[in-house]
Amino acid sequence: RPTGAADPTALPRLLQGAPLRSPADHLRVWGPLPQPRRAQLLAEVEAAGLTGRGGAGFPLAAKLAAASHGPAGTVVVNATEGEPVSAKDATLLAASPHLVLDGAAAAAHATGAAAVVVCLKRSHADLARQVEEVVGLRRRAGLDRVRIQVTTAPDRYVAGQETALVRWLNGGEARPTTVPPRPTSRGVGRRPTLVSNAETLAHLALITRFGAAWFRSLGRPDAPGTTLATVSGDLRAPGVYEVPLGVPLGDLIAAAGGDPAANGGVLVGGYFGA
Repeated sequence: RPTGAADPTALPRLLQGAPLRSPADHLRVWGPLPQPRRAQLLAEVEAAGLTGRGGAGFPLAAKLAAASHGPAGTVVVNATEGEPVSAKDATLLAASPHLVLDGAAAAAHATGAAAVVVCLKRSHADLARQVEEVVGLRRRAGLDRVRIQVTTAPDRYVAGQETALVRWLNGGEARPTTVPPRPTSRGVGRRPTLVSNAETLAHLALITRFGAAWFRSLGRPDAPGTTLATVSGDLRAPGVYEVPLGVPLGDLIAAAGGDPAANGGVLVGGYFGA
């Protein structure tokens, strides 16, 4: 078990022990990824109540179940992070890439997928090369039973929307398409495809290890778990913070050394924030 895992209230979770770039360091902190039965894993994720951390907040269990029907497909790790100034997924991939890749492997196991594609934006080419190196280290260490590829997509805002990303991986333009069909039924290579945010999959890696009750021990009953938040601006300590869902925004800003009242306000959520 990782340091602090016996204490369900311990933070951080996703960034614990970071940086963890070598397989040996990752295994020292987290141990090997379990291989539960697919039905058992799907039930555990549903009980955990994990929702997507990419913005839409869709239940991951429902997406996993939808993508588990039909021929072996693909898991797409969406780390394109199109919201302005957001840095959480890049931070997570730089600090604990194996946790994200473990989550992708667990998603592939749950859905029966034959391949994983990690997508970053082109401006993060250096990070993409680092992740490729990590994939090579995992391959040599025998950590993965599924093929993993790393690629980059255009930096445009909508390029990270799941249908746009699937269209791009199929050789088209990185723009959204109409649904249905959804990627979970016809995605990359016209096969079932799970597109999930990098942070979401890292949470899946921990749920696979420690279960739904452990995950739900932080956050709120209707919004369990933790989340990574990028906090920037007129602050003493801007950066990426891991906090339980439901924490008051003022508390998060205060932790980063800011005062919303004194500063005149806060902009939340990039293009669609207020």
